[in-house]
Amino acid sequence: MVAEAKDIGFIKNVSGQAFISRAQVMIPAKTNDKLFASDNLITGDNSSLGIILQDNSVLSLGPKSRVDLSEFSFDPVEEKLSFVAKIKKGTVVYLTGLIVKMNNKAVRFETPTAVCGVRGTQFAIKVDAPDEK
Repeated sequence: MVAEAKDIGFIKNVSGQAFISRAQVMIPAKTNDKLFASDNLITGDNSSLGIILQDNSVLSLGPKSRVDLSEFSFDPVEEKLSFVAKIKKGTVVYLTGLIVKMNNKAVRFETPTAVCGVRGTQFAIKVDAPDEK
C-alpha cells in the first residue's frame, strides 16, 4: 500500500494565468489548491500567485516566474525542518514562517547563479532568464 503524499501548503490567491506542474502534468492553479513537495509553480505574463506553506510562511510569485518546490518538511516534534525552493526565473517574495524561527539554516533558495540562505524575515529575489520555448 502506497502512502498518500502529504500536502505542504495551498494556493491563497491567483491573478491571471498560473499553473502547477505536477508529475509532468500542467494543472491550472486555483485558490485553495493543495501543493506538494516537488510541485513546480509557473506564472504567465501579467500574472501572480500567492501560497501559504504549513509553517505559515508566505511565498509570492510575480509575472513570468518559475519556481520548483524541491523540498519541504515541517515536523517540529521530530525536528525535521526544511524548505528548498529553486527559482528558475522571475520574481519571488518570501515572508518567513516557523521553520526559519526554529532553524534558519533549514531554508534555502537556489537560483541558476547563487544560493540564498535566510537570515531575516522577508526578502525578494529576481532571476532574469530567457523565456523557454
